[in-house]
Amino acid sequence: VTKNRGKSLREWPACLPGAGQLLRSHQGLLGSQNMDTTARVCGVMVLCFCAVSVTGVAGQDASKDYARLAKELKVRELKTLMFAKYNNVNLSKLEAFLKKYPAAPEREKVLYLRAYSIWSLQRYTEAGPAYAVLLKEFPETRFARLARIREAASYLFSGQPALALPRLRALQKDYPDRPEMYARELAYALSRVGKQKEAISFMDDVEAELLFRKRDRLLPRIKSHFDKIRMVGKPLPAFDVKDHRSGDPINPASLKGKVVLIDFWATWCRPCLAEMPYVQAAHRDLAARGFVVFGVSLDENQQRMDAMVAKRKMDWLHHYDGKKWKNELAVVFDVHSIPASLLVDRLGIVRAVNVRGKELAEVAKALLRETTQ
Repeated sequence: VTKNRGKSLREWPACLPGAGQLLRSHQGLLGSQNMDTTARVCGVMVLCFCAVSVTGVAGQDASKDYARLAKELKVRELKTLMFAKYNNVNLSKLEAFLKKYPAAPEREKVLYLRAYSIWSLQRYTEAGPAYAVLLKEFPETRFARLARIREAASYLFSGQPALALPRLRALQKDYPDRPEMYARELAYALSRVGKQKEAISFMDDVEAELLFRKRDRLLPRIKSHFDKIRMVGKPLPAFDVKDHRSGDPINPASLKGKVVLIDFWATWCRPCLAEMPYVQAAHRDLAARGFVVFGVSLDENQQRMDAMVAKRKMDWLHHYDGKKWKNELAVVFDVHSIPASLLVDRLGIVRAVNVRGKELAEVAKALLRETTQ
């Protein structure tokens, strides 16, 4: 029906037998100015019957196509979650379904699966708008809570904290007793938009509330992120390691005078690799102005790490000791998840943590300008 909206009955093949006698022009019976009332009424009845018939057929087709698609993507459904095999090919299949069926009830699931796939492929710049489309078209969707969290997180991960913040505040308003759902993202967003004092106050309140409600089992993972945000405005902790390739010493004193990105990563970390083009671009464009990248690999396989450094032309400082999560610097900086990073100014003060996407170059440029004025 949607596809044929605005067309005359001549262009609805299934309707021709019953409507042929009533057609008077290419504009259809409803557009005729000379048709008597009886003919008009009959014409409307035929049109309505046709619309119902076509809608029914389209609905059956959509249902069959969705069942086939779900099988191909190995979709699994829980109460408020769905999982599927995600890749670019399957994503194109989801897009094709949405284009073919602009009004099918299965769209809710397909829109969610599309956003889920984009998110899982670490294409965060696209994931936020994809979740927004789902929430706009189906505001009462059973996936709403997770979709809202991931929409906000996608903006944060793509270097758009100003877009993330109001969405995270809305979640805080709607779920005041569930801060563990959004606490890390909200604290990062507050810090990234320059509201560090509010971020610290918020983190203190969340920790106190979780302890008071005896939900402290949730604290360790959250606190690991909070502690990094609390580093903003403070000098780097003491450490002394050697560059993996040159053997030159790397410590806070050797890094002073440069704007430094300390980047914790690994070859097996897909989100880390998704961030790598942004790191490479910032290094390429800003190295001559005093921007330094210091990569800390949590790999256990040195050969694999060396091969990726060479292949991707990661021509910057590196630390590797093969200890994975017990890496010397991972212990110093209390790193329990990656990607994780710190941006440090020329004076050795941490100015931002876990800056992602295009925001990395923007913040680095600001620090370079600030310290040369």
